[in-house]
Amino acid sequence: SADGDAPAVAAGLLRPDSVPAPALAEVAQVASEIKALPDFQDAAAPVALIFDYESAWAWDTQPQGADFEMFRLAFAAYRALRRAGLTIDILPPDTANLSAYKLVLAPGLMTIPDPLRAALGAYDGIALIGPRTGLKSRDMAIPLPMGPALPETDVTVVLTESLPPSDKIKLQGGGRFRHWFEHLEGTAPVHLSTKDGQPAIMGGDHLRYLAGWPDDATFDTIVGGLCDAAGVETHQMPDGLRLRDTATMRFLFNYGPKPVTWNGTTIPAAGVHWEAIS
Repeated sequence: SADGDAPAVAAGLLRPDSVPAPALAEVAQVASEIKALPDFQDAAAPVALIFDYESAWAWDTQPQGADFEMFRLAFAAYRALRRAGLTIDILPPDTANLSAYKLVLAPGLMTIPDPLRAALGAYDGIALIGPRTGLKSRDMAIPLPMGPALPETDVTVVLTESLPPSDKIKLQGGGRFRHWFEHLEGTAPVHLSTKDGQPAIMGGDHLRYLAGWPDDATFDTIVGGLCDAAGVETHQMPDGLRLRDTATMRFLFNYGPKPVTWNGTTIPAAGVHWEAIS
């Protein structure tokens, strides 16, 4: 470099002089762990999250608020599911069959494609749709009536609010919405209300609509209640520890900087532990 310092050199597995870079030992460790793994079979997860890239692009085009981003919303739902120790499948928006899942979350889909709408109509688990789902056509027009038009579920969105960063909508029993809130009308039962009595979750036994963007603690409470109703087992996961089940094996991943002990087993920082499912 011009000031006489040695230039910074990027390295992968080997440095430019063929000396091992730090990543080589890490890759070797992973290869050794994979080789030591017993045979296992994958399995469908009990929970699914539906994600749509076109909806993410559409809401980026028309966010209607500095704090709304569909990817952040979907990731907030995903993190709540993972904090509950759930194994999750990510599904495309044109999924035509949901029968393998006990619980499905579909946040922020600009439109609901016909195959998915038919799948929701036949679904006998619990699906939580929204917020900001079905509020535009593929041509970015507002559909009438506004809202998701869920099969056999009378829920209509009559007003939307993009909340400033400092604002919140308080919920009955605790919890709050941030960033986004929708005013709902209809004859469907109300499962959760705001503190001033507006519907926060509305729908039937199987299809329910979420009217706002829950903060993390509220998302945890909502997911826990849905799992209890759907008969899905949850786990209270320590910070940074995540779980994934296959048909025969359970994997625990520690994404944190410190060792974590779970059910008598200590998983080192950035480590992984696996065990047979009894």
